[in-house]
Amino acid sequence: MDFPFVKEAIAQLFSKPSCAMYPAVESVAAPRYRGRIAFDPSKCINCMMCERVCCGGAITHTVEKTEEGDKITRSFNLGCCTFCAHCMDFCNHGAIELTQDYHMIATKEEDLIVSGTFIKKPPVKKAAPPKPAAAPAPAAAAPKAAPAAAEPPKPRDDGKPVQNPATCIYCTICARKCPAGALTVDRAAKTWALDEDACVACGTCAAACPKKAIIM
Repeated sequence: MDFPFVKEAIAQLFSKPSCAMYPAVESVAAPRYRGRIAFDPSKCINCMMCERVCCGGAITHTVEKTEEGDKITRSFNLGCCTFCAHCMDFCNHGAIELTQDYHMIATKEEDLIVSGTFIKKPPVKKAAPPKPAAAPAPAAAAPKAAPAAAEPPKPRDDGKPVQNPATCIYCTICARKCPAGALTVDRAAKTWALDEDACVACGTCAAACPKKAIIM
């Protein structure tokens, strides 16, 4: 009787296995593998850009009013996530990361929820600066001097955007990119307005401005 596979079987007994020995031996994920989401709530400013770009609708949030401010809990449902990394790419503050962790076997739905909670304090409104007193009229008309170049505006202490009228072309890109709808730009009238209460200081407008006319 011929045994054509006996020689091969005996040879394999003394050779190393050709398959991965997982889970007995831990396997390392491939480079740039997109695995379990890691969320750092301390870096989140609640601009909600991640929720807007999530194609799977896997990102939600809840808001609870407290004495300190809004208590926000942001949740990521890995059961709905497509691991496209759009949320990570659009997060300007690095609060979302797709790790190389591929261990996502779950026995209940709660095991597939990644969440984090943080407090968003209400913005502090600054008092309007006092108006300077009107200068007395000169006794005699002096020759007009050449107007000095206007200095660019300085960044605000609260991190919200400031417009530089000298370089702004009122293209409305910043208003269209703002996830909170806090900017109003009128191209015809050449006006730029910021809603102080709606702005979340995410920096999306400054990053999108082609003329770098927004200072953060």
